[in-house]
Amino acid sequence: MMALLHNVKTWTTQNITRLPIGMNRWLLALNRRPDYLFGAEYTRYRGFLREASVFYDNTPSLLEAVNRAIKEVGYYRDAYGGKKIRSVAEFEETIGFIDKDTILENYDRFVSPTINLEAYDTGTTGGTSGKPLTFIAPKKRYVVELATMHSLWEQAGYDFSVRAVIRNHRLEGDRDFLINPLTREVIFDGFRLTDDYFLFIYETLRRLKIRFIHCYPSTAYEFATFIHRKGLDPSLITAFLSGSENIFDYQLELIQNRLGIRFYNWYGHSEKLVLAGYCAGTDHYHVEPTYGYFELIDEKGRVVREPGGQGEIVGTSFHNPGMPFIRYRTGDVAELVGDHCDACGRRLPVLKDIQGRWSGNRIYNGDGTFVTTTALNLHNELYQVINGIQYLQERKGELTVLVVKSSDYREGHEASLYRHFKEKLHPETVVTIQYTDRLLRKPNGKFVHILSSVDAGALHPVPDSLERESKGVHRGSAEIDRDRIDILRGK
Repeated sequence: MMALLHNVKTWTTQNITRLPIGMNRWLLALNRRPDYLFGAEYTRYRGFLREASVFYDNTPSLLEAVNRAIKEVGYYRDAYGGKKIRSVAEFEETIGFIDKDTILENYDRFVSPTINLEAYDTGTTGGTSGKPLTFIAPKKRYVVELATMHSLWEQAGYDFSVRAVIRNHRLEGDRDFLINPLTREVIFDGFRLTDDYFLFIYETLRRLKIRFIHCYPSTAYEFATFIHRKGLDPSLITAFLSGSENIFDYQLELIQNRLGIRFYNWYGHSEKLVLAGYCAGTDHYHVEPTYGYFELIDEKGRVVREPGGQGEIVGTSFHNPGMPFIRYRTGDVAELVGDHCDACGRRLPVLKDIQGRWSGNRIYNGDGTFVTTTALNLHNELYQVINGIQYLQERKGELTVLVVKSSDYREGHEASLYRHFKEKLHPETVVTIQYTDRLLRKPNGKFVHILSSVDAGALHPVPDSLERESKGVHRGSAEIDRDRIDILRGK
């Protein structure tokens, strides 16, 4: 019966956007209370999050999750059989790290035999490393996810009002948008980012009084650039709610500093071990202690505790007893700001400069050395004359830089760009700047800062197909070679 109810709920959630727009607008107007829609468990969990908002000691949750896994789950029972972990120090000394390969090689041994599989859904990671990871998670996981996300977005003023969504939806036929009255979303086509469509989105936001836009950071930047370039009033937008991509200074400069729109960002991942978002007063990531156990690990596997230290994000799940991941290396890196935030008063891990998938941001010199894209950050005066930048690397020692010029871009800026990259990279690395009117995207609509076929089998493969055709990409007035795009596609 529970599975049947879940299937009905899932079908309704997935198909309600097919209803006529007029009916969904009526339902949208009715649905104003998330506690009515998502139930008592959601309401209780929001209450728990409010109580835990100043300080929450998650040590008991960690020890319970670890000891339960050692007792019930084959992989951990074989590794630590009979062991009972009594402290964080003992946890750090005893429990080793796992990663995606560990789980791929031992999938069945990570699934607890004590659970009812009908109460679990199967999910996968996004496959950014080329090998998507399959895992199971409780069907009721949405309670934790929705309650925590709504609590995060509340920091940007979100109050369960209607959100515009511009992400990975490709709308069929001649539909310009869809409405999901359950999630209170007006969904636009994330693959139709032209000036005409941006203007339609803007006018729709104004007409429906939508103040929040849920999108990728790169889409937020493109839409903000359109608003700025057309001289439109940005004040109707309260915040961009953005995740799933790295954040860059030039995006923050335009959106938040020049247009006055809150650029609210959060960090999470498909495995659902660590979730972190800005508070109302800073642009630092606050790691939610109720969501999972967070560690930052240096290259020698030691926990980073000093502010300013950098390391890899490692997570332990609190909410998935059916397939617990303990000390799971995410491949994402960050810098530790500290263990509290002066702006909001919370005591919890605070991070900045989160970069997704460690080696995915590497640019290789001919001799095998590399720099990260973060290290290639431009000076502010250059960011102010471009509308976007992206790196393409098909072999070590060669880098193509795609640049979207603004109307303020001059010939002298190109020389400054070449000088900048020459200073950052090995002197013999060949840099080619090419101009385009739109940057390349992955098939799911995501933007990535670098598309690389160097060491492509590692952590950042070039997508199977690029969203745009090469005809929109210009080398000055000429197009990028078709062969070059095919190489980056792996053909």
